[in-house]
Amino acid sequence: MTRIPILHEDDPATPANAKAYLQEALQARGRLVNIYRAMANRPEAGRAFSQLANTVYRGTTTLDPKHAELAYLTATVVNNCYY
Repeated sequence: MTRIPILHEDDPATPANAKAYLQEALQARGRLVNIYRAMANRPEAGRAFSQLANTVYRGTTTLDPKHAELAYLTATVVNNCYY
């Protein structure tokens, strides 16, 4: 099975564009989790993913952030998507 490398911002072998993406993700989210480190392999895809997540889950909404997260987690469990 193919595995996606997990890139680290402090690794000298990490390309500059991946390091820039990781820095952007860190500033936006406050911490880096492995999905961002995996997406750093394709920074343009990571940026598109982040923009989609911000639009869908954090955009203009009438839901309180706690309730939005609860809806997201409920949909994840109902659909057996455990990441």
